Amino acid sequence: MNENIDNIELGVRSPKYKKLLWNIIDEYNNNGKKTVLITCDTFFPTVDGVVMVMDNYARRLSEKMNVMMLVPDFKGKVCMKGYPVIGVNAGYSEKLHNQVPLPMFHVSFRRFLKKLRIDIIHCHSPFTVSRVAMDLHRKRKIPLVNTFHSQYKQDFEKQAKAFVPLLMKYIMRCYNSSNEVWTMHSASRDTLLDYGYKGNIVLMPNGTSIQPSVDYTAERKNAREKFNVDDDTIMFIFVGRLVTQKNILFIADVLAELKKRGLNFKMFYAGEGPDREKLENKLKDDGLSDRVTLLGQLNKNNLTDLYAAADMFLFPSLYDVSSLVQVEAASRFTPTVFAEGSVTSCTVTDGVNGYIFPAEINAFTDGVYNALQDKSKLDEIGKNAYRDLYITWDTIVEKVYNRYMQLIETNNKQ
Repeated sequence: MNENIDNIELGVRSPKYKKLLWNIIDEYNNNGKKTVLITCDTFFPTVDGVVMVMDNYARRLSEKMNVMMLVPDFKGKVCMKGYPVIGVNAGYSEKLHNQVPLPMFHVSFRRFLKKLRIDIIHCHSPFTVSRVAMDLHRKRKIPLVNTFHSQYKQDFEKQAKAFVPLLMKYIMRCYNSSNEVWTMHSASRDTLLDYGYKGNIVLMPNGTSIQPSVDYTAERKNAREKFNVDDDTIMFIFVGRLVTQKNILFIADVLAELKKRGLNFKMFYAGEGPDREKLENKLKDDGLSDRVTLLGQLNKNNLTDLYAAADMFLFPSLYDVSSLVQVEAASRFTPTVFAEGSVTSCTVTDGVNGYIFPAEINAFTDGVYNALQDKSKLDEIGKNAYRDLYITWDTIVEKVYNRYMQLIETNNKQ
């Protein structure tokens, strides 16, 4: 691609943005490569697992094929990180801490799509932008893949309980319109089937861009110095959006119990989200402010150091379908602690390459406290997590590309 579109931000109504997109579309339509349109209802500057999956797909797929994003703008602007982005008009919800795309009130983005030759569409959310993807799939007879990322029913029950049946029908129309739906593992597949999906399911796990450590011992020593944690102090971490669905307040309750038991620890939350203030108030009320640090959003290098420094990654979320962060933690031999009954815990065997404790404060606290008493076992489980869970995005995206090509070839024959 001739244009430099690495980490640039442009207004979607600016002449520069429009000229850039038209040039890229012209190039895509004539360079002989296959084109994938990747769509979602959220995008940068929001940072969550879904956005990071798309970003890692797009960066690597761009080496082999044409990649175009169709995502909401943010206050009239879009950020391009090495691949082009068609921005859909969006509002911003302070409550959701997220963009709310409104394609029905936006016409200009459709002009770009009309001119763009598309060979396959990959949709990463089942809401308003997905309706655009479904329309293209139906009218142009292009293969449509969806990825099932989240337990949406939990969100609906929290935000709009009276409309759960209607909302579930709405999102399942998107999934059931696809050629196939991808999800990360057997437990998320079961959830998708329970929601009413009827079609073909492909298991496509998530990976990490964090490379293996060259000298883990030295890296860990330097990382603990960086976060001011000495060798006699247990270091816990949580990485993810600060939303109550991920049980961030439950973690605070567990920490309060561990403090009562006299455990010497420090805790670091990495991430941002709409429930940060709730967490801060909870920590203050429980007398944990001196032991807990909210780091905000970290860049890749600082995040890697955080994993290297940590003794345990506390991730009791009952919400997530799959988590990038458990793979990232495994890259630095950091064992993850899951809540019993969580979908994400299906990726580990308790006491082998991770921990699974009951989703009840005292029982979870007992599990964490007892696990910390056997340091050699803790180290072994961390090493097994690396052995069993660590996989790079390069490996995953190679599988993604091959599957795209199969679907495109099958569609062309038909």
